[in-house]
Amino acid sequence: MRKLNILKSLVDFVWIVTCIPLIGLLLFFSVFIFLDTEVIDFIFEVDDAPLDASMFSAQIFILLGVGLSFLGIYCFYLFRKTLRYFQRVKPFHIDVIDNFNRIGLLLTIIGISGAVLHFLAQLILTSQFKVYVGISPQIMITCLGLFFMVLSEVFKIAKAAKEENELTV
Repeated sequence: MRKLNILKSLVDFVWIVTCIPLIGLLLFFSVFIFLDTEVIDFIFEVDDAPLDASMFSAQIFILLGVGLSFLGIYCFYLFRKTLRYFQRVKPFHIDVIDNFNRIGLLLTIIGISGAVLHFLAQLILTSQFKVYVGISPQIMITCLGLFFMVLSEVFKIAKAAKEENELTV
């Protein structure tokens, strides 16, 4: 129980210090890229390669990245909410299983969409065809999402076994 309290405290700290301010910063940044287009050149400047595409397509890529960031913040919120059920000693509650499945699905979407978005941004904005082979953050996020989906299935099986065990007593 002590480890759970430490985890919950750390997650709450990260939520307050990082996620809440990040929501405001992302909203401000989403509006600011339409007001000052010089920021876009600063963001997409890679190896002194100038931005070839129009500013509108760059703004669209940035907005899609901001949307993926909001999905990540929502996943962290769901994880925080799930830890509350663990503190109340309700690990097999239906909301825990649904939250794990939802977190997994969203993280998988974030990982795959992030990889596709990164590839398309390189292709369209800088006219460079680059394929990264190896461990990338997008692959790790996709793996984490699949892990949460498997965890959801394990908790679903454990809940069914627990209910069956209670009926036999």
